Amino acid sequence: MAITEHARDAVALKAKRSKQTRKRFFGREAVAGYLFISPWIIGFLLFYLYPLLNTIYNSFTRYKLFGKPQWIGFQNYEQLLFHDPVFAATCWHMLLYVTASTVIYIVGGLALALLLSRAFPGNHFFRTVLYLPSLMVGVAIGSMFVQVFNAGEYGLFNTILGLFGIAPVNWLNNYNNPEIGLVALIFVNFWFVGGTMLIFIAGLKGISQTYYEAARIDGAGAWHRFRYITLPLLTPVILFNTIMTLIGHIQVFDTALIFAGGGSGSVGVSGLGSVLGYHNSLSTFLTYLYQQAFVSRNYGYGSALAVVIFLITLVLTIVVLLIFRRSGNTDRW
Repeated sequence: MAITEHARDAVALKAKRSKQTRKRFFGREAVAGYLFISPWIIGFLLFYLYPLLNTIYNSFTRYKLFGKPQWIGFQNYEQLLFHDPVFAATCWHMLLYVTASTVIYIVGGLALALLLSRAFPGNHFFRTVLYLPSLMVGVAIGSMFVQVFNAGEYGLFNTILGLFGIAPVNWLNNYNNPEIGLVALIFVNFWFVGGTMLIFIAGLKGISQTYYEAARIDGAGAWHRFRYITLPLLTPVILFNTIMTLIGHIQVFDTALIFAGGGSGSVGVSGLGSVLGYHNSLSTFLTYLYQQAFVSRNYGYGSALAVVIFLITLVLTIVVLLIFRRSGNTDRW
């Protein structure tokens, strides 16, 4: 009997200690914080980390719509990097597109910010008018600019060229010069400079006017004030805009896809070529990924392409960071 009571007391004491341990554990602020963010952690693991790891695994396999993935090692990467002329052409297109579009965003946005940061009647109105177009979705922008770059005399751009005596240009379906479609795709970026303009205006507002007043007293002109005050103090904002626009341009998809169909609605229907434009003239990283993974159903090759795109984006971002660090303004960021 005494042994039974002793065992019962031991079990009760153990349960009490376990309850106190759980109470202390869940009462800690750190644990409470993790419990609060657990929905995000679960979502990250299920919808970000797992798809990422699964994509990396599939990139080493031959994976079609039907059947299980077959491990083939680095064959997808070898084919993509050394034996795929479409991917080589796409890399050249992206080099031209990303470089030109980033210059348009940075130079155009900074020029508008310098102009509209001045105090004059209606400057806030013009800021709003120039910023609103950047809020439109890419599909709507692509559909609208298909009409702007329409062939013949009906396109708005050709109408403007006609005012200067220039013959109409077949922008999106030019069989003799298919690369003109890429030029039209680059021109679309002028529509979005309002986004970077607004960020530059915020950066300019953060620069104290004391620096400019001292420079004026010393006799510095407008160019010297811009060169030695505005640009150095605006370096963190320029870095942010450069990286964000660089990543965004690498991920261009919807506008290029609509341009590839020439506005006819035939993208992905009339054949594989319609996804990338005539003679692959409008191929971008994501449209080529779309073709391989969702049109050709070659998921393994598409996964390898996705990994390569990720690595290219990562390398370019690091290069931009290193360039800005060597600019001599590292103490501000």
